[in-house]
Amino acid sequence: MSSVTRVFQEKRALIWPIALALLINIAIYGIVVYPLAQKVANGEQAAKQSAAALAAARRDYAAAQSTVAGKGQADIELQKFYEDVLPPDVSGARRITFLRIEQLARQAGLRLERETSSPQQQRESNLVKFTYTAVLSGDYRNIRRFIHDLETAPEFLVLENVQVSQGDLETRSLNVTVQIATYYRTGSDGV
Repeated sequence: MSSVTRVFQEKRALIWPIALALLINIAIYGIVVYPLAQKVANGEQAAKQSAAALAAARRDYAAAQSTVAGKGQADIELQKFYEDVLPPDVSGARRITFLRIEQLARQAGLRLERETSSPQQQRESNLVKFTYTAVLSGDYRNIRRFIHDLETAPEFLVLENVQVSQGDLETRSLNVTVQIATYYRTGSDGV
């Protein structure tokens, strides 16, 4: 008989309880501990995903708050632009075009040959575009000065188009047609 079988036979009373305890431990591990360990691991993974989702939600919330604050600031700035920069009505638009352009032309040494204007309601907006067209004559240096003065004027005037043509050959003057626009908000009467 071999020594292993002899030890097994002599110590059978000790080996069977140990073997049985080992089998019970393996069964408990397989039935209880391993599934619980998997649940814990899955819970940890879900907690990490929830933390990442929470962080993303906080970032989105902060971005939304800054968008709301930015929109509020933009609304304030737009209202300020409407009230402080744009002319209040058609008479204000006429005043900053007809009067101001005539003053700038005179200061630049240009002659105002003719002028026209036309208001035009902008689609899907409460703004009216007031377009002013003037034909001026003078030398090139004065035309440049006029354009510079117009573009640096504090009034909201947009130089949309400039056309230069040869004027009187004897005086060597040039004719310049300028198209200038400004905007104003429509009032309760629609103009």
